[in-house]
Amino acid sequence: MERDRVTLKRLCAALSMMAALPCSAQVPPPPPLPGQDALAARLMRAITHKDLDAYAALLSDAVRVDEDGRQVASNKAEWLNRYGPKLAAKGVTFRIVSGFSSTPRLLFVEYYNSAASWGGLPRHCCWSYDAVAYDIRDDKVIAIHRLRGGDRQVPIDGQPGE
Repeated sequence: MERDRVTLKRLCAALSMMAALPCSAQVPPPPPLPGQDALAARLMRAITHKDLDAYAALLSDAVRVDEDGRQVASNKAEWLNRYGPKLAAKGVTFRIVSGFSSTPRLLFVEYYNSAASWGGLPRHCCWSYDAVAYDIRDDKVIAIHRLRGGDRQVPIDGQPGE
């Protein structure tokens, strides 16, 4: 009986110590894939400089693309036929406002202005924002997930959007 009490006390003490441990502490994320950060930089540069050849070189031949959950291209040729004219169009400006990386995905908030060559436009005119996730493998983009975000950036903390 005494031995059972000692065992129970030890068990309670062990459980108390375990409860004090930061069990809910976040596990560090895995390291990026080899070349992931360099691929992100090349991708951002290709988009913002409207370099269709550099952009195409980053895509897997079997890249799959969806927009708002609906597949719009099942390979590189289909996607370049759809997106290439927009990327290369004269007067269209592309910017990336935020970029994030998690293994094996890159996430950008991209926006573009199709009326950039008109000049004299109001600051908030004619921009469209999209969240775009790029899944990568073997130094290539294997999937693109686009979410159309609209034409107005939401103000944060009372600050006007861009």
